[in-house]
Amino acid sequence: MINEEYYSIRRSDDLQETGHYPQAHLRKGYNPRKNGHFMVKHYEFPDFAPNLELEMHPKTIPTNYLNNTAGLINGFIVDSKFKLMMSSFKLPRHHFYPIKAYKGSKLFDYYWLHYIVDDFWEFIDTANSYGEVFEFKTPFETVVTETFAISSKNQVLEEKRKYKLGRTRIGKIIMKKEFPQYDLYKIDCLSYTTILSEKLKNAIVKAGITGMEIKPFNKFLIGE
Repeated sequence: MINEEYYSIRRSDDLQETGHYPQAHLRKGYNPRKNGHFMVKHYEFPDFAPNLELEMHPKTIPTNYLNNTAGLINGFIVDSKFKLMMSSFKLPRHHFYPIKAYKGSKLFDYYWLHYIVDDFWEFIDTANSYGEVFEFKTPFETVVTETFAISSKNQVLEEKRKYKLGRTRIGKIIMKKEFPQYDLYKIDCLSYTTILSEKLKNAIVKAGITGMEIKPFNKFLIGE
């Protein structure tokens, strides 16, 4: 396997960093169905410039990565610093849409990064990837009871239907060596985990990007 580590991302739970959870919600008076984010499908870019308006909680500390209750189907909210940094990395098809993010009467510059992953099933090595079925041994400990092959999206959905809700998960996702090695990607099998390359993770840490938590994700590998 190619010696490349990947990392998962999520919002930070550190209120000393974010100030409040959630940091922002939909602004009063904003209509998500009037050229808003509700009208944007996760698998395509709209033929209009989507509108999104957020209101930050009074306790919110504006961060580079902003968690919110907008209900975005895909992507996340970043500020100008984070946008500029990410623009120099290899991303899937994407757009940065300017949005309006207010805190009281002050307007902050934020962007909705909307990206489309449409090549996952083209590059996954189905012969070596697998899922797991698990049970809870204790409230905090799980045990794998069996594994299953991954051959297609429909097959994986059928596997999930066989078991109790939430009892299937990724075992290993191996991508073919032809995988473009994006620095930002999303898994489209048993989860929709957003992952980062080690190069992008290191840049985020060096730049002091705030508002997100990054953890190793060793279930995603690239074959040789």
